[in-house]
Amino acid sequence: MKRKSLRVGIRLSEGLNRPVAVRRLARLLRYAAEQEGVAGEVGVWICRDDEIAELHERFQGIPGPTDVLSFPGDPPYLGDIAVSAETAALQAAEVSHSVGREIAFLVLHGFLHLIGYDDLSEPDRSRMLARQEELLRAFEGEEPGSWEPAPRQRGAHGEG
Repeated sequence: MKRKSLRVGIRLSEGLNRPVAVRRLARLLRYAAEQEGVAGEVGVWICRDDEIAELHERFQGIPGPTDVLSFPGDPPYLGDIAVSAETAALQAAEVSHSVGREIAFLVLHGFLHLIGYDDLSEPDRSRMLARQEELLRAFEGEEPGSWEPAPRQRGAHGEG
């Protein structure tokens, strides 16, 4: 019997230094999908503040950047998640963890929205954030490692 799986596409905006270990981020989403019993496909866009601010205003009528937005799709395409790397960096500094982990936390938040979680009421928000942290910690326990991208290899003559 074939196991359910999640296909993940991740895109980074031009001009961003890779702020997160992209392959690990995809594995986190596949892990969360397996734990939640869902399959399909999801797109992730790691973008800049100006890009997410445009989406924020266009789709929610709120000016300015935000950390994460999710856009539900039609199954099997579950939808798209946009995360601002710049806002994630500010939030990571506030809670004293890496930018990569903050991006992973936010992408997971967007994914949970796509599969039906909501955070409009305080009880729903508490439940969603608890599940988000539970999934992230469980994944990190099963797959220890860094959320930061590996340093790029330099060429034999010092070219980068």
